[in-house]
Amino acid sequence: MPYRLTLTFLMTLLVACATHYRVATDYDEHYTFAGKTTYALITPEAIQTTRNDLLRTRIETALHQQLQQRGWQKVERGKAALWISYFATSERQQDVRTYQRYNSFYGYARCYRCYYPVAATTEVQVVDYTEATLMVDVIDPASNTLKWRGSTSNKVTTSWADSMTVAERTERVNQAIAAILRQYPPNVPPQ
Repeated sequence: MPYRLTLTFLMTLLVACATHYRVATDYDEHYTFAGKTTYALITPEAIQTTRNDLLRTRIETALHQQLQQRGWQKVERGKAALWISYFATSERQQDVRTYQRYNSFYGYARCYRCYYPVAATTEVQVVDYTEATLMVDVIDPASNTLKWRGSTSNKVTTSWADSMTVAERTERVNQAIAAILRQYPPNVPPQ
């Protein structure tokens, strides 16, 4: 299972257009996000138990780089204004599509207006894929509650992920983290 989660997460970062990631966000509309620029990275239990140090290091490095580019400062957990956490998940899915094909035959030889019966056939196509998601959470240390979440999800294939180089995997993680963090802080109207 740890290998599956790792492979799936890496595949999350593979989209048809390498620089385009659809990001979904949710947040506490009553929380004040302004002025909080110190953070501590906390590692969720699920990531700790997978023992994929390569993936964990890529995600954490990308988070630190992106947050520092935005002017944030890494501090000890007890001194942080915000805690940043991340989580990767995957779920195997099936896409079942049914197609109706109609074959009609029109005669053009001796009887150009002759109509022959329509024959319908049904084709079923089943595609197995993995739906993988990367989430970044912003947590308020005072209340230990989630205040903002950004995530990106994609359908992915194993063959595509297996053919990537180490540099490509690192770049995909960097791009996904950057896309998620571009949505932070949310545009919360003044109260």
